[in-house]
This record gives sequence, C-alpha cells and structure tokens, in this order.
Amino acid sequence: MVERMFVKEVRGNKVVVAKVRTSACGSCPAKNVCLSGDEINIEAEWDGEGRLKPGDEVIVDIPEYDPMKVSTIVYFVPLVIFAGIVVVGYTLNWKDWLTFSAALGGVFVYYSLLRLRKKGKKHPRIVKKVA
Repeated sequence: MVERMFVKEVRGNKVVVAKVRTSACGSCPAKNVCLSGDEINIEAEWDGEGRLKPGDEVIVDIPEYDPMKVSTIVYFVPLVIFAGIVVVGYTLNWKDWLTFSAALGGVFVYYSLLRLRKKGKKHPRIVKKVA
C-alpha cells in the first residue's frame, strides 16, 4: 500500500511520517504499526538521495499484513504453548508453581524467538520525496 504522508521528525535514516487519522484507518494494513493519536505516525526507513526535513511530503510504501496470520502468531500459538506445558506438568506431577513457571518461561522463549525472527521482516519505507 502506498500513501502520501508528511515528515514529522528525522532521526538519521529513520523518519517519523504522519497523516491525519480518518475513518478508513480501521481497514488500513498499517494500523498495526501506527503510533496512534489524532494522526497516524509511522517510523519509516529513508535511504534515498537528498535530505528530508519536517514538513516535506513523501510517498511511503507500507507492507500488507494478514490479520489472521498475525493473530495466530501473537495470540493462539502462545496459548497452545502455555496449555501444552501445563498439561505436561500435571501429567508428570510437577508442583503447581513449577508448572506455571515452566509454562510462562515457554511463552517467554517463544516471544523472544519471534522478536529475533521479526528483524528480517519488511518495514515501511519512504519511496520518494514529492517535489
């Protein structure tokens, strides 16, 4: 999805771009990376030629997200991991505190691995500066 936005802040090759929030935001694929509020704020990458400054208009390429896949990865899989470890803990007659700690630890490890995997994903990026 390509959007016209305005530069709000520049931090090296990371740029915070903004657009006024509209009623269409509910169906926007970028709603997951927005920083909320009355306007949409997205941190995008800029590796193009020239300098950007606050107020510049830019074209931003925002990757599409599949809401079912994201929900499954973020909510359902950790629930299955937690429940699975609890079942194993009770089957092996672990103490309650040990079962709970192991289940919580399993979810923590899952989210840690997920965070490492996320680093290779496509982020919003500025395609070009509008003259």
